[in-house]
Amino acid sequence: MIKRRPLFIIACTLFVFTIIAFSVKTSTSARDGMLQVESVPLHNASGWGYDILVDHKIFIHQEDIPAVAGKKGFLTKEDAMKTAGLAVEKLVKGKQPSITKDDLAALKISL
Repeated sequence: MIKRRPLFIIACTLFVFTIIAFSVKTSTSARDGMLQVESVPLHNASGWGYDILVDHKIFIHQEDIPAVAGKKGFLTKEDAMKTAGLAVEKLVKGKQPSITKDDLAALKISL
């Protein structure tokens, strides 16, 4: 009986600390006001594009290569996702997520 009591106390203490740790994590993420931003590739008739989701809702729907005249999609999924990544990076930094021809050149996007 004497040996079981310290084990019981240790188990109860660990249980209480686990509950406290979970509560602190939950309240911190709810309090910080951060939104989840992610990009998703799209494949369509003209090639590849992307959606940028903010808090699981479409914020930008980009079927064509931005800053390029006409309806021309990206040649590869990778090109679309590199461009989406730059737009997300700008958005997260509080900038306009617009993409310019210079941005496309810097990313080495095939037009």
